[in-house]
Amino acid sequence: MAIKFKNIWRIVFHLFLMVVAVALIIFGTFKWLHSYTNHGEHIEVPAVDGLVVEDAMIVLQNNSLAGEVTEYRYHKNMEEGTVIEQRPKQGAYVKEGRTIYLVVNSGKIPMKVVPDVADNSSLRAAETLLLGSGFKLTPHEYVDGDADWVYEIKYNGKAIESGTEIPEGSTLTIVAGNGNAVEDIEAADSVTIIESLFFNE
Repeated sequence: MAIKFKNIWRIVFHLFLMVVAVALIIFGTFKWLHSYTNHGEHIEVPAVDGLVVEDAMIVLQNNSLAGEVTEYRYHKNMEEGTVIEQRPKQGAYVKEGRTIYLVVNSGKIPMKVVPDVADNSSLRAAETLLLGSGFKLTPHEYVDGDADWVYEIKYNGKAIESGTEIPEGSTLTIVAGNGNAVEDIEAADSVTIIESLFFNE
């Protein structure tokens, strides 16, 4: 009887040790997660858009944050090298050490290729293609030729070839036909010569 009672206490004691061990493991795990994630500790993201990128990095470092330039983009109203956009934005709450991603002004106007529309498309098709490519259009110019057929594309008053690279957003002029017949100068000259020879004889 005494031996059975002793075995029962031994089993209870081991169960107690197992419960304590499990409790300690659970407590330690939660303690580690709390420390690892800095639970409840957040930093408000400062505003760095509009700052020169070097200054933006200093501001972020002073707030226990990191900065990384992920993209360069052109912005006509900002100086080269300034931050155009930040992610996350100002006022967001993040963990200490979080990376703030920056878009910086390249200062360089992107170039665009002029589509192949000259002597290759109608006026409406050319308008759609040029506007869709990011170009602006002046009022059209018209010359004698097939109605609404595109004969030239002008940039700064001069005809340019398809495939030419010019600044994005540039203004172009479409030169199209007005529907009037084009006079065949060579044919007209030949008729004049023949009539002159005939009547002078």
